[in-house]
Amino acid sequence: MNDTQRLKRYLAEEMVEEYEEGRISRRQMIVTVGRILGVAVVSPALLASLGCGNLGGTSSEESKAPVPESRTEGVTVEPNDPDIEVSEVEVPGEKGAISAYQARPAGEGPFAAILLIHENRGLTEHIRDVARRFAKVGYAGLAVDLLSRVGGTAQFTDQTETTTAISKLDQEGVISDLRSGVAWLEEQPYVQKGGIGGIGWCWGGGQAWRLATKEPKMNAVSAFYGPNPPLEDVPDIQAAVLGIYGGEDRRITDQESELEKALADAGKTYEMKVFDGANHAFFNDTGGSFDPEAARGAWSYVLDWFDKYV
Repeated sequence: MNDTQRLKRYLAEEMVEEYEEGRISRRQMIVTVGRILGVAVVSPALLASLGCGNLGGTSSEESKAPVPESRTEGVTVEPNDPDIEVSEVEVPGEKGAISAYQARPAGEGPFAAILLIHENRGLTEHIRDVARRFAKVGYAGLAVDLLSRVGGTAQFTDQTETTTAISKLDQEGVISDLRSGVAWLEEQPYVQKGGIGGIGWCWGGGQAWRLATKEPKMNAVSAFYGPNPPLEDVPDIQAAVLGIYGGEDRRITDQESELEKALADAGKTYEMKVFDGANHAFFNDTGGSFDPEAARGAWSYVLDWFDKYV
């Protein structure tokens, strides 16, 4: 299984998890898994291999999975906060303009900068909110829309459609667009020279690991419960890397030891933090797995890490 196939399988597993937790219907899950994996028939054996323990129907076959809007739990910052400046921007990319959301402290700077990598839900208001959180504590945050090549996140009204679109993205194109985001930050007069970090969640956490293997200009990267990068690429990491995991998220956390060994063998600067009792996507305060205590703890770890290494 190559890296692209591993990432597609990860997204299919995400859809099974959404179904198991009652957020999408069985029909939505089966259709989406088929589209992600490119198979005409989604068999019970395939579903079982993806971790599906409920192969029967549900009472919500026609339910929808709308793209979530931000709630007010956790550390949130309003767009009109006087301490920050926000804007929608376009970043020049290899295949055209990349839509992005920028939040930075008010004033001239220079500020260290953080590139934010969204989940499989695309560039949502939650990710914009996290960019504002970084701005509030002194960083220039840039969240790129990795669906820009196919028209952008805003065109989708259903989570399964968004995830399916993400599964069709070319992996080299994803990394190219992220590197374009890094290059754009470098050019901004208010960004501190040589002061760029990155962070991602879920699918974006996996992309954060992969970007770290490809982009030597990043000083620090934090990846939240994302799938491992190809382990043979770990020696190419130049950034100080922080992995964040949920103790109950065994699908992802069970991979952590392999990645940690690869990082140690390669002599990299790293730390792995597992939050006991927390599940996958525990940081997202718009989702059902939000864990306020773990989210606060993870946010503190990330800020300390970036303060030290960015």
